[in-house]
Amino acid sequence: MEKILTCAQMRAADKYTIETLGVPSETLMERAGEAIADAAERVLKARGGRALAVCGGGNNGGDGYVAARLLCERGYVAEVYELCEKFSEDCAAQRDKFTGLTHTSFPKGEYTVVIDAIFGTGFRSVPEGKFAEVIAAINAGGAYVIAADIPSGLNGDTGTAQLCVHADETVTIGEKKFGLYLESGADVCGRVVRADIGISLPPAGYAARFSSADLADVFLPKKKNSNKGSYGRAGLFAGSVAYSGAALLSAGAALRAGAGYTRLFCPESVFPHYIGKFPEIILTAVPDEGGFARFDENAVRAVCENCDALAVGMGSGAGRGLYDCIAYMLSEFKGTLVLDADALNALAAYGADVLREKSCRVVLTPHLKEFSRLAGVSLEEVKAGGVALAEKFAAEYGVTLLLKSNACIATNGRNTALVAEGTPALARGGSGDVLSGIVCALAARGVTALRACICGAHLLGRAGALAEKESNEYSVTASDVMNKIPVAISELIEAGRRA
Repeated sequence: MEKILTCAQMRAADKYTIETLGVPSETLMERAGEAIADAAERVLKARGGRALAVCGGGNNGGDGYVAARLLCERGYVAEVYELCEKFSEDCAAQRDKFTGLTHTSFPKGEYTVVIDAIFGTGFRSVPEGKFAEVIAAINAGGAYVIAADIPSGLNGDTGTAQLCVHADETVTIGEKKFGLYLESGADVCGRVVRADIGISLPPAGYAARFSSADLADVFLPKKKNSNKGSYGRAGLFAGSVAYSGAALLSAGAALRAGAGYTRLFCPESVFPHYIGKFPEIILTAVPDEGGFARFDENAVRAVCENCDALAVGMGSGAGRGLYDCIAYMLSEFKGTLVLDADALNALAAYGADVLREKSCRVVLTPHLKEFSRLAGVSLEEVKAGGVALAEKFAAEYGVTLLLKSNACIATNGRNTALVAEGTPALARGGSGDVLSGIVCALAARGVTALRACICGAHLLGRAGALAEKESNEYSVTASDVMNKIPVAISELIEAGRRA
């Protein structure tokens, strides 16, 4: 498991190390610059040529000056392009130590390596003027670009950027930050390398990113003295005449993720079409109207009584009937209720406050647009809010939230995890339906809501990557991903054996 920090947490750790533990800031900057120089040296040793450190006036710029000086001391040609006239105290000290060639305008020569040390994680604006020009020049230059801590212009918390450096490698200092994985961060950071420079973390709650070995205990060897009842009853309340496939994808994923029983509750009018699609599924018809489930207390009570975990909304249509079913489930169900897709849209349309009073554990699995509707904010505000907005919503409503994007945030408002196992191959209709089925099956087996979300998102990402490996990122379908769930689970089991 590795820690993922917000920029504020990283600054607090830096301050704690300097002021409480007494480690000089100059020492930390020297170590950071050394890590960046090491990365640059690997490229120069293989390709030859020279390096250019593009330095701003803050401590990020100071890291760049150190890297350039160390490269010169090691016998390489390293130059500096100096962007600023004012410098932080530590940056000024390192600038004075650099005796190599310094440019005050962007040099036109060819460089094998460019070190981006313009802005650090504190930058929250849009690069303008000469800063915008030099970022554009770096991106167009063709050199191997190494970002010091974070690509300049990228928001370190949210991964958003209007203009930023596109790095081939990012040497992130101390701990990894959310912005390296969210939104544009996944596309502009390149290879991410963590440089441990001796920054100590004060006691606090930090988000985590889990490895396969960390999640292996979700799939411990089955006891010989067990039966189907030992592994939980997963229920899928899903499907409609308009979106019949979503229910099958969720149910198929639940089967493959290890639930002892898998039940599919579908509208009466589509029931005949589902017969025999998965012989292992217990198929039950529920009253409908126009091909969409309607509220019938007896029917919904039976659903609640026959499941340990229940996933609702996949291809259901976001009508009032579904909303009334959800409201009853929230009141009467005693297991884990996973609300996805149209269940989320129904909550947004008819009122999310129903989530405040509930008898069950609740998991919400929205993508960014669904979350914007649910939270009543714009999509831009969701992206800008990052992990803080997700944590606030989860805490306010007392739910576990799995916010889906190119990387997923899982949080119950107290504990948070980042899952960055995804692949662009998952950018296809039906991927979310597969995920809801996995999460439901894990929760039915008794896995806690947060861990079910973390492990479910991890398995989806790995299954997507495995499917892409056999095909390509354009041709993978949700069914392909569903069929790779067993292999992804096998990876977890094998990682546990090796640990």
